[in-house]
Amino acid sequence: MLHAQAKTKNQRSIQTIRDNTSVIASFEPRCMFPDTVEVRRMLNRTQKDSQHFIVTLKSDLKRALDTTVVKPFAEIAIRGENLRFTVKPEKQYPNLSLNDEVIGMIETSVANFMEKHFSAHVNHREAKNQDCKKEWHLL
Repeated sequence: MLHAQAKTKNQRSIQTIRDNTSVIASFEPRCMFPDTVEVRRMLNRTQKDSQHFIVTLKSDLKRALDTTVVKPFAEIAIRGENLRFTVKPEKQYPNLSLNDEVIGMIETSVANFMEKHFSAHVNHREAKNQDCKKEWHLL
């Protein structure tokens, strides 16, 4: 029973994605894979400190129409002034070659949304900052 719970922990129903999120940004990474990354915001989160974002791959959404579940690429929560990955891309997709460009684009999309809608500054790494690769998880 515990194994089944762990297996489905980082999945979302297609209904949740379709009915309870809206796309705030989408982009096609140049060097990762031929897919579109969609950064989505949970609609029921109205307060600045409770914002939650689900990042999906467009191909997974198409596939989910048959399977009814979506494996998020990542999930992000805002805690104070920090952006925190609660579901990490490299754990969801260990076989993908992830790079700082993709992570930076996701972080920038969330930070821009927070600035525009809540006048809130969010600490995040820029895609250009290559010095401390993958240390953004510690935020």
